[in-house]
Amino acid sequence: MMNLNWLSLQLLALTLWAVVAQATLQDKLTVRAFSNPHFADVLNDNQLERLASTAHKESSWLDIRNGELLSPVLVPRQIGSPGYRATQDLIVTTLGQLGYAISWDNFTTPTPMGDVKMSNIIATKNPSAAKRLVLAAHYESKIVPGGDFIGATDSAVPVAMILDIAKGLAGLIDKQTDSDISLQMVFFDGEEAFEQWTSTDSIYGARHLAEFWEHNPDPATVAALSGATEHRPELERVELMVLMDLIGAPDNMFAALQIPTADIFTQLSKLEKRLQSAEYIDRLYMNTAMPPGAAGVEDDHLPFIERNIPVLHLISVPFPKVWHKLSDNAEALDATVIADMSLIMRSFVASYLRLHV
Repeated sequence: MMNLNWLSLQLLALTLWAVVAQATLQDKLTVRAFSNPHFADVLNDNQLERLASTAHKESSWLDIRNGELLSPVLVPRQIGSPGYRATQDLIVTTLGQLGYAISWDNFTTPTPMGDVKMSNIIATKNPSAAKRLVLAAHYESKIVPGGDFIGATDSAVPVAMILDIAKGLAGLIDKQTDSDISLQMVFFDGEEAFEQWTSTDSIYGARHLAEFWEHNPDPATVAALSGATEHRPELERVELMVLMDLIGAPDNMFAALQIPTADIFTQLSKLEKRLQSAEYIDRLYMNTAMPPGAAGVEDDHLPFIERNIPVLHLISVPFPKVWHKLSDNAEALDATVIADMSLIMRSFVASYLRLHV
């Protein structure tokens, strides 16, 4: 009994040490104070019902065959192609009409295929605001031998969902004139590798923008604060980035991939459960059984977390079965999943920004 008691005490001590160590790690990694860390219950049941009703009425925007926001991007979007240019036009036209300030981050970068011109697109609703909630996705599609790769989940649907959020919440966001946090949307170019994924052949746009923003403000911020003599780097304004990828397949599931935003993921899961309990969405998508940080995926968030920007990485884990296959097209998409994720993300943004629904 003595040995058992001693062993029990040692195990207890080790368990307590592990808990403290994890908490300490969390404190070290969390470098931003979130404006609304407990957003899951910000909206009451009536407000969620109104959001769900509106999203249902506007669901045609994300219709796989004819949706004005989704159908146009379900085309090959390799850099420089007609579909790539059309997607740029859709992004800029849609968000420009909604009153977003548009910035272009144009650059030329060496690749295994020679120097390539690329363009990140940034849209900011209120550039003079002190802080940013950033929604991000890449908009180009991969070069795949043997045919024209569309990348419906990778990342046509995430791009369309971001536009859907901006358009669906436009009236509510326009009324939020006194907020010190603005919605900002980033569409990355050059996420895909030209040959094989390496640290230099991948995430070209994210690497370029993160480095630029580390030292400079976004041009839209400079224009909005034209009377200022000094400008903070744009990264200092980013409170939280939500990066979306591989969304729209029937088997979509998401996990807390980043420890610094594990609590944000937990809140998103709670909000999702409220929507599911009210039967506004078909099923749950957030996998809370997987420990935070248990899996890692290389994506556009990397250069930002390297600069201590908190990122909620919403990428399907495991990847959809059609990942990087020519079959990642309209036929691979599930309309219910798209509608559910649209409502979840609309509800998240409305809750986090405390919109008056």
